Amino acid sequence: MREIAEQFVDLVLRYECWSQVQGLPHEEVQILFHTVSAAGFNPQAIAHGKVKDESQFPTPDCAINVISPYKVVDKTGEDHCFATGWLDCALRLVLMGKNLHDEPRDKIIDTILSEILRSVPLQPILLDSKGDILWEHPRQPLAPSREVHGLVYFVAHTRDADGLHLNACVGVHLNCTGYMDRFRATDIFDCLTCRKCNLRVFFPKEIQTYGDLRQYFIEKLQGEASAQPNNLV
Repeated sequence: MREIAEQFVDLVLRYECWSQVQGLPHEEVQILFHTVSAAGFNPQAIAHGKVKDESQFPTPDCAINVISPYKVVDKTGEDHCFATGWLDCALRLVLMGKNLHDEPRDKIIDTILSEILRSVPLQPILLDSKGDILWEHPRQPLAPSREVHGLVYFVAHTRDADGLHLNACVGVHLNCTGYMDRFRATDIFDCLTCRKCNLRVFFPKEIQTYGDLRQYFIEKLQGEASAQPNNLV
């Protein structure tokens, strides 16, 4: 991860005015690709071009990537708005560190590395042997009241140590895309319930965090697998 952060910082500092960059060599575009991938976005490609922010009423033609001349393309071939915004914020963070604060290279690298690691989403949690998975709730850009220096795409993600709150949405049912809530089910069990397909998955009510939930289902599924009869002939 640190090597990726170093390559990214050195690339950004190589050019004085990124808004005027017309094209980068393939190996430099790959540095952008590896940086976005390390931040957890799973891109298909990095392409030259702007992405319009259609949510900005009444000026929907504003570009998400203000400084970066490159956008992120997802696995479906569509523009990945959030990843494009994150890449633009990363470029701006490096330039601010150098031009506004005159920070040394190592400090800028540390800052970018921290944002890369912070951007990685929660590892999905396998809930049963059928392949139902709890996925982190999709992140949105920060509200204007919470943003710092316009870096609205630098957001925190759920971690295993975070609380799995009762009577609240705790994530998304992968593939189904329905929101999942935690409810009390019995005296000893709580359940995750999908609002869309009505899947219900039970677990002990003593579980407090995402990490607890992950470990419970790991052990439960391992126990179920070991209890299966030996089918070898």
